[in-house]
Amino acid sequence: MKSLYERALDHLEARDYDEAETTLKEYLSKNPADAMAYNKLGVALAKKLHRNEAKQCFKEALNHDSRLVHALNNLGNIAQEEGNLEQAVAYYQKAIHIDPDYSLPHNNLSVVYKQLHRYGDFIREIRTAKRLENKKALNPKEQTFTSWLKELWSKRRK
Repeated sequence: MKSLYERALDHLEARDYDEAETTLKEYLSKNPADAMAYNKLGVALAKKLHRNEAKQCFKEALNHDSRLVHALNNLGNIAQEEGNLEQAVAYYQKAIHIDPDYSLPHNNLSVVYKQLHRYGDFIREIRTAKRLENKKALNPKEQTFTSWLKELWSKRRK
């Protein structure tokens, strides 16, 4: 049987944002410190064009995990949609600073740079996004050094 959170993700994937919202709120009532669940609730609300509520969810996610690049990227998306391009740049840059290999904020940042007529920055970011996407496509299970060390350490402890 699927967990409440898994059911919420299924609703999101099926674009049933009302059910996703309801299920995520129920899940969060039992798991109030789950940053990713707040982020997913924000996504559902943003898809329903409830931007202010979505922003609050993304900010709540960051209260629980200040390094959650998904929430930063989503705040950048909302800032861009609202025409606050400099704020969008700041959110995307912060996400990139935390995880330079996450391609989505690079891609989104390139779009904003194009809107700002910063074509050199646009080209740099779109190339970076494409390079990272290609790298991920070629090595979907690429192991980071840290995950390799953890795996090695857990094997040695057995």
